[in-house]
Amino acid sequence: MHKKHSSARLAFSLAIALATAAIDREASAQADLFLSAGAWVPVLPEYKAGSISDGGSSTDLFSDDQTDVGAQLTLGGFYHFAPTRTLFESDLQIAGIGSMGSSGTFTDNDPTASYGFVTLDGKGRMATVGGESLTMDVDSDVFHLHKYVGLRDRFSLDWIGLGDITIGCGFSWMLFDQDFQTDARFGDGRRGQSIEDLDTNYLGGEFRGTLRQSIFGQICYFDARYGIYEMDAEYFGTSTLHFNGGGLAAQGDLSTGLKQTTTTAELAMRTDICIGGWLVRPMIGVKYFDDMAQINHPLEFLGGPTTLTTDSAYVFNGSIEFSF
Repeated sequence: MHKKHSSARLAFSLAIALATAAIDREASAQADLFLSAGAWVPVLPEYKAGSISDGGSSTDLFSDDQTDVGAQLTLGGFYHFAPTRTLFESDLQIAGIGSMGSSGTFTDNDPTASYGFVTLDGKGRMATVGGESLTMDVDSDVFHLHKYVGLRDRFSLDWIGLGDITIGCGFSWMLFDQDFQTDARFGDGRRGQSIEDLDTNYLGGEFRGTLRQSIFGQICYFDARYGIYEMDAEYFGTSTLHFNGGGLAAQGDLSTGLKQTTTTAELAMRTDICIGGWLVRPMIGVKYFDDMAQINHPLEFLGGPTTLTTDSAYVFNGSIEFSF
């Protein structure tokens, strides 16, 4: 499968984070830097492939929920503009999952129905005959970047018993790069394949707030974020169909895009603990995406090319944060 991201890209992204978070040594006493690492669990829109056609109508044959456990790394920091209450904030998150596909085998035992695989442009198709099987294999992965730069102010809420709160906003950019390779194998030796790349960019801003509160003597941090973005999704795919002798039966290439305004919301909780003399902060959180791009493949008797639609998505994460 073609990969647009590489180890060089990861290294470059980390270099950006380090450059942004770096603070002059003379002011190091006013800087708080952190590094967190842990699990990243996206719940992305379903990926669907193949079709069941019966009586002139068609439905999807195979779907993959695009949910798995990956890893995430976040590097960032705060700089306090003493003696003011203003804080400069910057962070970069890198996350991903190397493989989150699945497979299924379906046997066509209905004489009035057929199972099919359609090229991405909707112009080529192959279908089962009675009693024939069709096996679908999907191999997919996702790579994520999130960069944020903003300002916050700190306020004391001790007068109402709620500790300290910081509130601010800033510039935010996110990327979800999803790659798919789908293979279809018919019982008589015919084959179909599609290779697709879906890049979903979010450009906009986030409002952020953190409440620091002591609960039964334990310091806890409650984070809330709300984002407004212009979502820009770009898609490119190529597909082929082959006869059982190996000859090319059909080929289709397609590129398309989708733009719209959308929102996100995030909640997280952290707490301070000391392990071996190190102050660390375990964290759990969830982020909701009101819209994320989803691939909509053509069905056998309906024709038309692959298009992009949207569906909601979630990202759960848990990590350990180290301050230095």
